[in-house]
Amino acid sequence: MKIRFLALILLFSFGSLLYAEDSLINIQQLQKSLQAKEKQLAEKEKALNEKEKRLKTLEADLNAKQKELEEIRNTIQKLYNDLKVVDDENIDKLVKTLSNTKPKSAAAIIEKMDDNQAVKVLKKMDSKKSGAIMTALGKSNPEKAAKISEQLISSQR
Repeated sequence: MKIRFLALILLFSFGSLLYAEDSLINIQQLQKSLQAKEKQLAEKEKALNEKEKRLKTLEADLNAKQKELEEIRNTIQKLYNDLKVVDDENIDKLVKTLSNTKPKSAAAIIEKMDDNQAVKVLKKMDSKKSGAIMTALGKSNPEKAAKISEQLISSQR
């Protein structure tokens, strides 16, 4: 009986050892799996950090380009304003000159001008003087006079 009892204890001990060995194998497999997952996570984190760094670089580049474009826009706006001032001054001088010129001669000058510039000049003139010039222009070039008249009317709206 003692032998049976010892055999039984030995059998249970051996079974426990087998179970413990299986558990140890499972723990080792879980540990390897966990290490692989940690490695994948570290690689993904590294890639994410690199992308974040690249994104910050691109953002800085974009901000620099935006600032540069804003400076260019401001420069263009200043140049446009300066040109407008010069253009207005030139038109004012031309208005004075044409106001002191006979209507027929002024009409000959207006006839050779760009329509938009002619409209600007005529709008700044005294209405009697511009009317006399338009009458003279209508006699020499009725088509041009009609186009300018249409632009004068549409610009007053």
